Amino acid sequence: MSHPSAARTTTSAFRAWPSPITAAAVARQDGTPGWVSLVGDEVWWDEPRPHEAGRRCVVRARPDGEVEDVLPAGFDARNGLHEYGGRSWRPTGDGLVFTHWHDQRLYLHRPDGHDAPRPLTPTRKNVTYGDLYLPPSRDEVWAVRETRLGGVRDVERALVAVSLGTGTERTIAATHRFMTCPRMSPDGRHLSWIGWNHPNMPWDGTELCVAPLLADGTAGVHGVRAGGPRESVVQAEWRDADGLWAVTDPDGWWNLHLVPAQEGPARAVAPAEEEFGGALWKPGTSWFAPLPDGRAVAINGTGAGRRISLVDPDAGPGTSALTHLDLPYTDFVQSIDADAGRLVAAGAATTLPYAVFTAAVPAPGAVPGHEARILSASYVPDVDPAWLPRPTTRTFPADTTGSARGRTGTDALLVHAHTYPPAHPHHTTPDGERPPWVIFVHGGPTGDYPMVYDLEIAYFTSRGIGVATVDYGGSVGYGRAYRERLNGAWGIVDVQDCVTVARALVAEGLADPDRMAIRGGSAGGWTALAALTHTDAFAGAVSFYGITDPVSWADTTHDFESRYLDGLIGPLPRSAALYEQRSPVLAASHASGPALLLHGLEDAIVDPAQSSAMARALRAAGIPYEHAEFPGERHGWRRAETIRSALEAEIRFYERIFTPPEGPGASPGRPVGSPRTADPS
Repeated sequence: MSHPSAARTTTSAFRAWPSPITAAAVARQDGTPGWVSLVGDEVWWDEPRPHEAGRRCVVRARPDGEVEDVLPAGFDARNGLHEYGGRSWRPTGDGLVFTHWHDQRLYLHRPDGHDAPRPLTPTRKNVTYGDLYLPPSRDEVWAVRETRLGGVRDVERALVAVSLGTGTERTIAATHRFMTCPRMSPDGRHLSWIGWNHPNMPWDGTELCVAPLLADGTAGVHGVRAGGPRESVVQAEWRDADGLWAVTDPDGWWNLHLVPAQEGPARAVAPAEEEFGGALWKPGTSWFAPLPDGRAVAINGTGAGRRISLVDPDAGPGTSALTHLDLPYTDFVQSIDADAGRLVAAGAATTLPYAVFTAAVPAPGAVPGHEARILSASYVPDVDPAWLPRPTTRTFPADTTGSARGRTGTDALLVHAHTYPPAHPHHTTPDGERPPWVIFVHGGPTGDYPMVYDLEIAYFTSRGIGVATVDYGGSVGYGRAYRERLNGAWGIVDVQDCVTVARALVAEGLADPDRMAIRGGSAGGWTALAALTHTDAFAGAVSFYGITDPVSWADTTHDFESRYLDGLIGPLPRSAALYEQRSPVLAASHASGPALLLHGLEDAIVDPAQSSAMARALRAAGIPYEHAEFPGERHGWRRAETIRSALEAEIRFYERIFTPPEGPGASPGRPVGSPRTADPS
């Protein structure tokens, strides 16, 4: 690798420091709490169970704090809506309605009874339900129904109502290719929903629709109350019979607005250059909750600094419409619920793992408290803080010189990142030696990396490897302009931003220029492999279920993302040359180091053939690689044994590539090999 501007370092063989943070410990804590709900004087949420084959179990906290399962063993509250899944359960008063992963049917369950969950919908292999909602005063559940008629693109979606008694089903509305957030007005006379069509993704442009609810329970003629081709409405809730709260971004930031139900313009409440919403990957996601008194509680902030605030649209002159609650968290799961006196959410900070908590909702004019009552049973191993890294939020000037092959110039911008130096209570990097670092690349690419307690990161930092998570151009949390830096430039801006952070760490004397790696999953896997094959910045790359050939991916992926690359690279076939220029597979012979390729064999979002094609290309070019496939895994690891196996394979990979080769012409990494199936044991 060539780094003419960096001072050379004395590099010795890398030996991972001993650490009590094992891959098995990381597997036990993998995942975060999910959807949350206040149910009378109880609090309900769902949690990951990596040790139970990755199922999601709905649990509840009794008033005395006792936590117990609501779902019996063998039931998994997930669904395949948009492949990523949508809101999968809702409390019904004496029980819950939920979608079961293994057959995608709707079920009704009363946990205080003795009967097993009762199916509401028939067995149909091509139908799934998600984004569940219970309209007031109706014995039915509303949901988005997705019906696959043939191939991956032959899909129909509709808002439907399913009786909780008989299971009978009716279609309420079918207006867009994608629909979400069905809601009934408090007086029962209208309903609202959000819809969009190809080629838009929901963060590009959506429409907030309102229609009368007819006597037969279907929607009348609808009107569009907010949104459009270049405005993204991501959540809407009724405030009263005359209007709605909505998170939308006409001014470039997802802010809370009041939207009249019939006529008149939307009004921003407490407008600010910060986000009150995010990328709508999972239908049913909520960033705010209305309060009975007309206010709302909302998750808001930018980058690594998020909080929960009270929003009062009726605040008088000289009084702020926004009151921040003093809570010990800096990031939150995108689900929140509230009533007149309390709220429930799941938060985390750099020293606090994600946990479900409740907090008081202060009355108008009252001073907010700072008490947060943690409810979730701890499934995070107890780790001495001395073993945890101390992260820092950083910004770096974006490189606009075009040093990544094929790059075009951009305006001067900042790149956002979080850095986690190696941390160990008994070891330090030897004098005169710089430690290795790994750049972590999030997926999406419309995603982000929160700066929170993360045992996966600590697994590496406690072994002597620094970690930098990069919110490259295209990430959420920094406004539409930053998000749209990636438009037409996927494989360029994301790669160069990661290279910028890597080289800045080297220039600051923090990192060894010859021991810098990059890793990522899904779209992050694409960026990692594109950086490996289109720059000389990295000694190796790790790709989890990553995209390697954009042409074949665009042709085979699921319906939700099937037109995603129209905006990220350009529409086919007109932009075919750009797809070829940026393809990691076609540039495999230029790789600056070895690659580790890991993929689940049941992945319907990124076909396992993507990793197989990269392995073949590396083998043909004589580039060292390792390729492992995991039976039973889909897009993202869910099972404890997979999480453990993948982490152990990754640390072994770094030990190889961070050790200098011996002898003239030697190269790091394992000899060229053939694909293998990972041993789950």
